Amino acid sequence: MTERNYTTVNPCVMCQPMGSVMAFKGIESSMVLMHGSQGCSTYMRLHLSHHFREPVDIASTSLSERGAVYGGSENLKKGLRNVITRYHPKVIGVTTTCLAETIGDDVRRILQEFREEENNADDVHIISVSTPSYEDSHTTGFIKAVDAIVRHFTEYGMGNDIFNNKLNVVLGENIAPEDTRELKRMLKATIGPRSFIFMPDTSETFDAPMTGKVEKIFPGGTPLSEITYMKNCAASIGLGITSDNRAVDHLETKYNVPAKRVPMPIGLEYSDRIMSVLSEIAGSEIPEAYRKERGRLIDAMVDVHKYLYGIRVAIYGDPEMVLGMLSMSLENGMYPVLVAPSCKTPAFREHAQERIDAMNLDCEVKIFEGLDFDAFNDAVKEAEPEILIGNSNGKYISQQIGIPLIRVGFPIHDRVGAQRILLMGYRGAMNILDRITNTILETKDIELEKKWLQNKSNDLQESCCDLRSAHMQPH
Repeated sequence: MTERNYTTVNPCVMCQPMGSVMAFKGIESSMVLMHGSQGCSTYMRLHLSHHFREPVDIASTSLSERGAVYGGSENLKKGLRNVITRYHPKVIGVTTTCLAETIGDDVRRILQEFREEENNADDVHIISVSTPSYEDSHTTGFIKAVDAIVRHFTEYGMGNDIFNNKLNVVLGENIAPEDTRELKRMLKATIGPRSFIFMPDTSETFDAPMTGKVEKIFPGGTPLSEITYMKNCAASIGLGITSDNRAVDHLETKYNVPAKRVPMPIGLEYSDRIMSVLSEIAGSEIPEAYRKERGRLIDAMVDVHKYLYGIRVAIYGDPEMVLGMLSMSLENGMYPVLVAPSCKTPAFREHAQERIDAMNLDCEVKIFEGLDFDAFNDAVKEAEPEILIGNSNGKYISQQIGIPLIRVGFPIHDRVGAQRILLMGYRGAMNILDRITNTILETKDIELEKKWLQNKSNDLQESCCDLRSAHMQPH
């Protein structure tokens, strides 16, 4: 594959503000105000609505040429007034874009002025996050926003000296609402329903039930009162090991909340890890229900092994999801010939190589971090996988080279149900194993049908030639 360090063609990531929006949407009664041009918020709304199939409101300060020259202070203050008046949120997340960062708006100073000028802002938590779109990725934006939220509420919240025996569970990467629900189910079964704080929680806000009532802000999300008490918890778990979980690090450094980091529980090995950690924290055995689920997963792995062994697969998408899918594919005898996380992270390669080395593979696994889709397409053609696993953006190379695409991760725009795709835990592993295996079997059926039709067509042509030849023979 040719090295191309001078340009990016069709990047595999979205920009930082996208990640910050997903983080704020997992917080109770929150609204996002994007400080930048109108087009940025429109892009975010459309992108998220297409994936989650839910209306996603994002306000904008609508910076224009005038704001770019004279600064966006008035636009930001006017935007805050409108959001407070029309949505009545408890939290406003102010996230910046390329334009606001380029002109150098001092957002913190503007917010301070706004609080001094406005009387109706006293009951609203306004949290700013610096997320320039021209650097890093949506994963970084997500991590920054979660960190900013935790810092804000732990610093200004009440109950500084009230210790609780709860466990903080902090995501290091955005996941589907169905996975959020599954993780909360695991936590409730192992350490108790009121013994943890899950942050951020999009199980309801990005997958709301139909009630017949129009909501300006969907109910759900991590309660603000719980975020306030995160600094008094007994311990923290950071879900994700490829990137720095800044919120967990802050709680450990400033408030002495001991932290442990575990991978997203995708597949057998990584699901075992989180269950072991939770069992250790709870001081009890793993619940019988989960022992049975684990046994069903192993039974499923045995069932599909003859179909999956040796299948060459290319995996791409957000780093933590890619690491989990890499681990699961290795567990099931597949050959992950190409692994391409969408952005570079501090520890992806280390953990990926650790899992690869543990399996003693007969094939080479190429790891490319931070590729754009132009370079990714070249890498796929060179690696010659039999299936792709990743988001909808890989459908073009899938169609071009004629191999199936298993859609997981973010974004998924050309299929429905992305918010209900289950990857996490033993049940998630069984779900994705069935999807992969059935896709392979269906592909083989189609290939056999095409081959049969081609043979029938060849036989028919030969019969026609024989008849034509016989007709032309002199009697």
